[in-house]
Amino acid sequence: MSHPFFSIIIPTLNEEDHINSLLKSISKQTYKEYEVLIRDCVSTDNTINVIKSYEKDIPQINLISSKTKNVSEARNSGAKSALGEWLIFFDADVEIESNFLMDVKKHIEEDRPHFLTMWNRPQKQDGFQGRFLLYGLSIGMSILQYIMPAVNGPCMIIKKDLFKSLNGFDEEIVFGEDFDLTRRANKQKAIVKIYTKPNIFVSGRRFDTEGIPLSIYKSIKAFWYQLTVGPIRTPIFTYKMGGQEFKKKI
Repeated sequence: MSHPFFSIIIPTLNEEDHINSLLKSISKQTYKEYEVLIRDCVSTDNTINVIKSYEKDIPQINLISSKTKNVSEARNSGAKSALGEWLIFFDADVEIESNFLMDVKKHIEEDRPHFLTMWNRPQKQDGFQGRFLLYGLSIGMSILQYIMPAVNGPCMIIKKDLFKSLNGFDEEIVFGEDFDLTRRANKQKAIVKIYTKPNIFVSGRRFDTEGIPLSIYKSIKAFWYQLTVGPIRTPIFTYKMGGQEFKKKI
């Protein structure tokens, strides 16, 4: 397969407890015209071995180690190597249903969007706080798509030509690179869509760890800062990256 329709790009950092579920769900896709590009940001756990164990189930998988722990740089690196017409950026701790790619392709063919995402549905192990905030976030995205479109990090699907014209993610942003990319796409009159289906199951581990009050506070502070000041290029609160930050919770 020289030119797949989708290029799935996944940045990883110590995700041995989650990447297995994502890759397993990708290997079961009914639609097969895809490639998987994983950019590992110097994992020190068993992440690399878990990824390599899927080389038979996902023949079109490509793993490259990055020297930095910058998620935007990892995504941009994957995009530069991508052969697909469409780029799908997944976080390492998500899962998708078996008809995910097929249904996404139907949305693309029927509605002709340039940039899209799905509702974030909680995973079985998520607690009340994670479930509450994930559904709240999804409803908010659906409402804002008619006012100020916003596509969030766990699942971002964008036409490669548009991504290139935007010069990818801003690697200097420390939080909110997904919001920034959406705003720049919107300025180019890109059609942004938020769909309730197909299902993508997103980990609420961060929300369960931080709790509802702190999670809401950070979301509001980040949203207001980006509206009034601009992209967040210096930390305005603590936001730790990597699966190792949630080991105790798991």
